[in-house]
Parts: sequence; structure tokens; C-alpha cells
Amino acid sequence: MTEFSKYINIKGDIIMKKIICLFIVTLVLFALAACASNDENSNGNEKTEINIGATAGPYSDQLKEGIAPLLEKEGYTINVTEFSDYIQPNKALEENAIDVNVFQNAIYLEQFNEDHNMDLVASYAVPTAPIALYSDKHNSLEDIKDGMKITLPNDPTNLARSLHMLVDFGWVTIDDSVKQTTASEKDIIDNPYNLDVQPIEAAQTPRSLSDADFAFINGNFALAADLKLTDSVAIEDTPEDYLIYVTLRNGEENEPFAKALEKAYKSKAFLDFTNEYAQGYVKPPYQNELEEK
Repeated sequence: MTEFSKYINIKGDIIMKKIICLFIVTLVLFALAACASNDENSNGNEKTEINIGATAGPYSDQLKEGIAPLLEKEGYTINVTEFSDYIQPNKALEENAIDVNVFQNAIYLEQFNEDHNMDLVASYAVPTAPIALYSDKHNSLEDIKDGMKITLPNDPTNLARSLHMLVDFGWVTIDDSVKQTTASEKDIIDNPYNLDVQPIEAAQTPRSLSDADFAFINGNFALAADLKLTDSVAIEDTPEDYLIYVTLRNGEENEPFAKALEKAYKSKAFLDFTNEYAQGYVKPPYQNELEEK
């Protein structure tokens, strides 16, 4: 074999080795890329970042402390945006600024959809801090006297709930012909104690305790103001329709992210969280059923 032939063979071996090395490197890089892709999105191409809106207080706390850790184990990232009113969370959901919200009952949502031409869906209830009657001045319903001031949330649903509690106390009478879920202070037909009934913004009801005799305060705002359910004068026996619901855009109830969120809420782990950190809350039916098993 000539020197030139030896040179050609050696050169060929080097080229072949380079090709083999390049092929191996390519395979390794491909494998690493696949692993990275799996790490970033363990659910394939599904949505793994869930943006949730809630009012500040118990429902945002439930999400951050009870739900997010469960979903993070499944590869999801949870972002919670806190709102201070009952209007913006639905607008944000309608405008796709968030994926889901947790702050309202089914009756409120039904009326909101009608008033704002929206099509949002109350999917399932969550553990709910009930609306209750509070006072800094009185300890019992028997303390009621002529001319006392009562503050209530002014949104139609919670105003009606509060008024019907007043009816149950025997403090006022509401016109029977009025729809139960839309009654207002204007529908009071008998007020034997001449009560000064003042609807105000729901978020302001805790502050009203300083100058009102009694105040009806929604559970989320009560707990956000460091009021304890056990300190209330009276608590509503909350019907299921008045529990707080997870709300979604219509048609997205069966999206993977929505089903993952539902699985977390309906889990034994979240029931344990509820029993430890949300004592006194009204539990949704699925939690009551889980406890009976």
C-alpha cells in the first residue's frame, strides 16, 4: 500500500469517527431537549399555568394554601389575583385575563350574567364562610331596640339574604309577592322596631361596625377583617345555592386544567385542609359525602 493510500484510509477513518461522534452528540441533545420539555410541561401540550381570581380573604387563602400545593405536584403553576369587589372578577374572566374565579354564589352569578350579558358557569361549590350578623355593641338578638341601625351588603343577592335573616329574627316583614332572591329594603312592609336599614358596599360592612348596632357581613370580608365566625351574633343556615362556586367560562368545564382544579377541591387532602383551617365553614356536598365514607 502506498503512502498516499495509507493517508486516504486514515483520513477516511477520522471523517467516519467525526460523523459517528456528531450523530451521538445529536442524539444526546435530542434526549436532553425531550427531558427538558417533559420537565417544563409534564402534561404534554396541555395548559399548565392557571390564573385564578378571588376576593381577598378565605377563598384566596384556600387557593394559595390548600389548592395550589396539590396542583403544583401535578405540574401546574397557580397564580392568584385578589379583587376587592364583586364586579371585576367576572369581567376579568369574561375578558380572558384570568381562567377561573372563586368568589360568588350561583344566584349572584345568574343575575350577573343576565345584567351584563355574560355566559359564565357556576361549576361546583367550595367550603364557604357564611354570611353572619356581627356587632361591636351587642351580644344577642334580644338586645334589639327601637331605632337601631342595621347595615347590609348592597348587592342584590346578599341584600336579599340579609333581609330574610331579619325576617327570621322577627325584626321586619317582607312583601310575600316579591321574589325571594331579589328583595330589597324597599320591600319591607312592617318594621316594628323602626330599624334604620342601610345597604352599603359589601366590602365596607366590617368598617360599619363602629357606628352601626348590627352589621351583616359576608364571610370573606368578615375573615379578612379578622372577625371570627364564633364571635357573630347569628349565622345564616346557608343553602347550597348560596355557597361560593368555582366559576368558569361556558364550555371550559371539561378542559384539563379545569378538571385538575376540580380534582384538587374534591380530594381527601383538601378535606383535611378544610377540617383543620376552615372550621365553621359550610362544606359543599362532595365534602360531606367524602366524610361519610
